[in-house]
Amino acid sequence: MKKGRHRRFEEARALKHNEDLDLDSIFDSLDSEEDKPASPAHDAWAEEFDEEEEETA
Repeated sequence: MKKGRHRRFEEARALKHNEDLDLDSIFDSLDSEEDKPASPAHDAWAEEFDEEEEETA
């Protein structure tokens, strides 16, 4: 589940910051980052997202 949520986060961030969206580069970067642990900032964001999901469910 974390990978899908991370992928959506990366796609949304790219859309907000760049008008010329290059999906191939996003997916390539995600493939190369799968072996690396997520950053502490992302972990905090993911935990907050999970808590919001549980509250609405």
